[in-house]
Amino acid sequence: MNSTPNEMLLQKFVFTFLILFCLLVFGQAQEVSGEVEELYNHTEQIYSTDDLLVNGQIYIPTRTIAKGSPYFGKNKFSEGVVIIKGRQFDGVLLKYNLEDQRLILRAALESGKYVTIVLNSKLVDAFNIGDQEFINADSYFSNSNFSGFYTLVYEGSFVCLVKYKKTFRAVYDTQTPNGSYTEMKSDYFIFENGRLENITKKKALLNHFPIQKKEIKSFIRKHKIQYKKANIFSLHQLMKYCDSISTGK
Repeated sequence: MNSTPNEMLLQKFVFTFLILFCLLVFGQAQEVSGEVEELYNHTEQIYSTDDLLVNGQIYIPTRTIAKGSPYFGKNKFSEGVVIIKGRQFDGVLLKYNLEDQRLILRAALESGKYVTIVLNSKLVDAFNIGDQEFINADSYFSNSNFSGFYTLVYEGSFVCLVKYKKTFRAVYDTQTPNGSYTEMKSDYFIFENGRLENITKKKALLNHFPIQKKEIKSFIRKHKIQYKKANIFSLHQLMKYCDSISTGK
């Protein structure tokens, strides 16, 4: 649903207020007068230029001194592509928070300064960070009973998806006095006939193709695929093979 002019005006006000609040919180009160003028000058420009792209809220990271990070890849913004309601934005700076499944945009002001925004997940169709592509299940699959961002591995008679995640470990000791984030974990899924099935364990994959179980085992051995640690290319090849022998195509 498109925002009305009054709603957009309110968004502009809230956007500016939140940035000013952040400046005060982080002890930059002495620069506020200059920032006020700049923010009022540029808030209109940000919203009028790419209202769709910046449709979200200010992002304030938490647990910044914990060991590790909640992000996909390195703890830094990477150049990528985001598609919002069918419109593609290239060369944008993105982070993907795996703990809370939020996509974060670093938007540039004309002055060269930046604001960090959590994009509205309901509006994001897909995005790329580096060579990794993510889709929004809500917009990609009509009438599906699952949501969130997934990597699309294979699409044929069924769809194979990967879901990445990290969690915060509230364990405080000499090694992690401020807690820590787990290493990135991945879950594999097959979406078929309107149903999402977890195939993270190799046994689950084999059970999904009971008639072709022996052939699939041979394929995994022949190509030396470490199933749980497989990269996207190897997983794609495996799913393509599973599809071909199960459908006879």
